[in-house]
Amino acid sequence: MNNFRADFIDVRRAVSTLALMLVVLVFAGVASAQESALPANSISKGYLGGWECAQGFTKRSDACVEIAIPENAYATNSSYDRGWECRYGYRREGEACIEVIIPDNAYLSSLGFQWSCVRGFQKVDTSCRLITVPENGYLSGESFGSGWECKRGFRASENECEPIVVPENGYATNSTYGRGWACERGYKERAGECARLVAPVNGFLAYGLSGSDWDCDRGYKVARDACEKVVVPEGGYLTGASYGAGWQCERGFQSNGAACIAVRVPENAHLDYAGDGWECDAPYRRNNDSCVDA
Repeated sequence: MNNFRADFIDVRRAVSTLALMLVVLVFAGVASAQESALPANSISKGYLGGWECAQGFTKRSDACVEIAIPENAYATNSSYDRGWECRYGYRREGEACIEVIIPDNAYLSSLGFQWSCVRGFQKVDTSCRLITVPENGYLSGESFGSGWECKRGFRASENECEPIVVPENGYATNSTYGRGWACERGYKERAGECARLVAPVNGFLAYGLSGSDWDCDRGYKVARDACEKVVVPEGGYLTGASYGAGWQCERGFQSNGAACIAVRVPENAHLDYAGDGWECDAPYRRNNDSCVDA
């Protein structure tokens, strides 16, 4: 019995070996067939299927045609487009690579096919022109425009930097547009001058705010050119806002002119979300000033 089991195991091993060999032969045959189907100067993409042209060749229909690489160029790994690029210091012109001519006061850019002017010079056609910086100006570092800007306190006028006339209680800004100056805190521009701002009694200067440039202290509200005391009715509280009434009613009260009236909540009802009205408890429904069964 043991000899029979041993023989059976040997047979299974032999069958498995033969099956593996058959698979290898099939794949080898497929690979051989694929290799034989490849056009000249191409390589297989392996398990991805298909083929691609070798370096230095480009695909044309079902063939790989040698790429004509011009002087001062090199072949790329791309099998589409031109298949070549110009060397550093050369630029493409048609199907040729032309040397980049670098003018005085310029350098070859990192891209390798164009040039840029050094700082202090500006590109004009095929040369680099010296940037003339006027007195009280400095190089901007920009490759467009004049190439220079004026220092703070000066404004460009044609090819010069003219001083900005700053009025008393004003200061020069670093803005390149507008007046070029602003008024100190507590002053406001009026007719080219800095006029002093005066806050009313119970008010204070509100720098940067629009309108009157001043605001009222807490407990007061703006009333034309003055700060008027806010009168808070019973059942209300001070909001701190300098506009509007300056107060609001507490929850459970309703605004009525200059007074806060208590909200009368009927049976089977409760105050609503805002707190100045009421709504019926579920499942009751409103009927005039009461809540009735649904």
